[in-house]
Amino acid sequence: MRTVSDSVISSRAVMVGRIPAVAAVQPVCAAPWFPPGVMHWRGEATGSWWAMTPRGGRLIEAATEEALAYEVRQVMAGLAV
Repeated sequence: MRTVSDSVISSRAVMVGRIPAVAAVQPVCAAPWFPPGVMHWRGEATGSWWAMTPRGGRLIEAATEEALAYEVRQVMAGLAV
């Protein structure tokens, strides 16, 4: 009797010599959460991540999207200077 997991595994199996190997499954990563009203983007020229907060129009820069989301939340909570 075949189960759903059997068909998933067999569909990802490849042959290595005569021994089947299961291809590695990549983890699913969720995009970082930004507060409502925050505009964010990745700069083509700088390669940095940028955000503009809705209150006060503060421009924030970070090396990664995750770091940017953290900094934005800190600024909007009044914890960052």
